[in-house]
Amino acid sequence: MEIDGFLYETLSPLSTNVAVSAPVSTPPPAPSPLSDSEPYLVLRNHIPISTNSTPLPETSAPEFFSLDVDADADDWRTPTPPLKRSRLATPLPDEEPKRSLEVGWFRANCRFKSPMLQLHKEILDFCDFLSPTPEEQVSRDTAVESVSDVIKYIWPKCKVEVFGSFKTGLFLPSSDVDMVILESQIRTPQLGLHALSRALSQRGVAKKIQVIAKARVPIIKFVEKRSGISFDVSFDMENGPKAAEYIQDAISKWPQLRPLCLILKVFLQQRELNEVYSGGIGSYALLAMLIAMLRNSLETYASPEHNLGVLLVTFFDMYGRKLNTSDVGISCNDGGTFFSKKSKGFLNANRRSLISIQDPQAPENDIGKNSFNYFQIKSAFGMACSTLTNTKLIMSLGPTRSILGTIIRPDKVLLERKGGSNGDVTFSNLLPGAGEPLQKDFVEHEGLFCNWNVDDEEEPFSRGKEIVISDDDVRTESKKKSKRGVKLHKSVKVKKMKVMGTKKRKRASSEG
Repeated sequence: MEIDGFLYETLSPLSTNVAVSAPVSTPPPAPSPLSDSEPYLVLRNHIPISTNSTPLPETSAPEFFSLDVDADADDWRTPTPPLKRSRLATPLPDEEPKRSLEVGWFRANCRFKSPMLQLHKEILDFCDFLSPTPEEQVSRDTAVESVSDVIKYIWPKCKVEVFGSFKTGLFLPSSDVDMVILESQIRTPQLGLHALSRALSQRGVAKKIQVIAKARVPIIKFVEKRSGISFDVSFDMENGPKAAEYIQDAISKWPQLRPLCLILKVFLQQRELNEVYSGGIGSYALLAMLIAMLRNSLETYASPEHNLGVLLVTFFDMYGRKLNTSDVGISCNDGGTFFSKKSKGFLNANRRSLISIQDPQAPENDIGKNSFNYFQIKSAFGMACSTLTNTKLIMSLGPTRSILGTIIRPDKVLLERKGGSNGDVTFSNLLPGAGEPLQKDFVEHEGLFCNWNVDDEEEPFSRGKEIVISDDDVRTESKKKSKRGVKLHKSVKVKKMKVMGTKKRKRASSEG
């Protein structure tokens, strides 16, 4: 599709087994009204500040997917999409570029016409880099078998199931393995955890064993000695394996989920926003957010989007900028993508801006209610969206720097890893320039404003013993300090006068 000299190039589906709906000529139907009688908006509306008197287009979001890095920076201008044609329309056959996903695509003078195509390629290659090598897969399988043997030795008739990211294939190199023991017929989980702890220690299978018996879900944490892989083992928690089955079905239906989920897990992990107990977003909630975003994309546009770069930016834009989390929750069930938080009882009056995510397995459960640091998560998503949609910044990277590297940082695990099918791909070669400072001259955040009431936005929790005080408190405190200073100054003067008086009396007595 060509828009004012800019080319947007679509991609074929990631899997031929996924059914793709045919383009619809008529505009999509309007979303059905929600049951809550109070008026509210689903998405925030970001409008660029401009002195032009021309009417705004149907969507005010920048056309981030149509940026052309080969164009001259001086001639760049924000492309305006036509109102009567879908912005995700497939380009004409004679204009479709030849796509090549070979290694070494950072060669000099060899760039994709659209940076979103380059970002799509980088996402695929980075996910391949994160995927386990054959040796790593064997090591993990052996570790799981070793731990299972110990469990079976204690409870021969029990069932041992693996769930979580290891079961779904969404694990990172540093991810642990989640296991659950079913049908062990123990009286309490605490007794079973202590028995397992003794057996693992006696047989020399594990180290760094820690029994967390008083948690809401009692677990035992340890590290398998041979592989160095961390394990979390619990008792009789059947919802874990059921959630893993749901995720596996969703990935088979939405092939875009796996690469997007892996990228976002790394993104959140590097910012320490991936653990629910510290207010972050867990893998299950993150997957539900991705499914809701993909469903909304299908309901909004005539044809599905397969460019992972576009989908990643759409995710950052939706959850970092536009979603009205104060009044609206998200769902990936068949009832609709958005719902009123008040109508489902998910509204927290004290913390309205918390994200509400309906549990796909238990619709009455809000799996986002414990993500109390969503303020920071939203800020990180918004900054990533601003970076990836900053046209001049992306164009300034040149042919030797990675676009994905502007939001993914080099850390110890990634720098030491050698991934890929042959185990010879390094992070520095994969995402050149990642972590290097970006040019500050291209920050364009000041050119936007939001026609949204943000008075109810909540500040993140203070860390440590930080105390936030108002200006009035500062003035009051300064007055108190000044009064104390005056009193102290007067007392010093009185003491000096007393000392001088004493000296004078001594002199007078000595002279007499």
